[in-house]
Amino acid sequence: MKNTYLFSAIAVVGALLASPAKTQAQVNLKSISVGASYWAPSLDYWNNRSFLIDYNGGQGAKLSGTVMPTAAVEVGLVKGLSVGGRVGYWQKSASSSLSIAGISRSETFKLSIIPVALDLKYTFAKAATVSTTKQADGTEEKPKEPFLTPYIGISVARYFINNDFSRQVVNNSGSLNETQAGNNYGVQVFVGAEKKLVKKLYVGLDVRYHLGSYNQVVRSETTTTTEKVSLNGVEAGLSLRFKFN
Repeated sequence: MKNTYLFSAIAVVGALLASPAKTQAQVNLKSISVGASYWAPSLDYWNNRSFLIDYNGGQGAKLSGTVMPTAAVEVGLVKGLSVGGRVGYWQKSASSSLSIAGISRSETFKLSIIPVALDLKYTFAKAATVSTTKQADGTEEKPKEPFLTPYIGISVARYFINNDFSRQVVNNSGSLNETQAGNNYGVQVFVGAEKKLVKKLYVGLDVRYHLGSYNQVVRSETTTTTEKVSLNGVEAGLSLRFKFN
């Protein structure tokens, strides 16, 4: 179901962005891409102040960075300027066995994040190439493609969060399974470059910085509080892009 959500989301974004191409000549579907990125969000609350610090015999457990799949679509507007939709799926978990007051239990916490971004991107013009020249045998040498084409951009993002927590108590009551879900907005800034591999197929290197957070409801036996969880962090990855023009 999670994979279905990922590909359904990018299909919807792609359909919404591509539809103007039918009515406005200057707007065109530029590329679609799939890739993988390493993203390390801060998650300061989970890593520094949550129940995870009691895991592993008191040494604590961390929700560190991990690789997430990505998919994107890009629509050209005017020369060098484009908009696009991008989605990824990030997941990390931590588990531990605990013993409190002689009662043994095992706990597992899983955090899933789906970042959906609307990109505004500027691709720098390709360096001017020299005109074709004739070789000694009379054949013409074609101008070379630039080695890399750089770009920069900014995104408005929406982060969809899902927490799954399970506790299994051995020979006693208290076992539970709990799920929480929510979402919030953020911003991403990015730079990158792409290189042509073969006709219409390119490889891209993309580096982003996420600026965002969400509020986590924390419940105990007697109180309910809200903790701010930072999503700030660097993402870097590669993608394969099929270009239509």
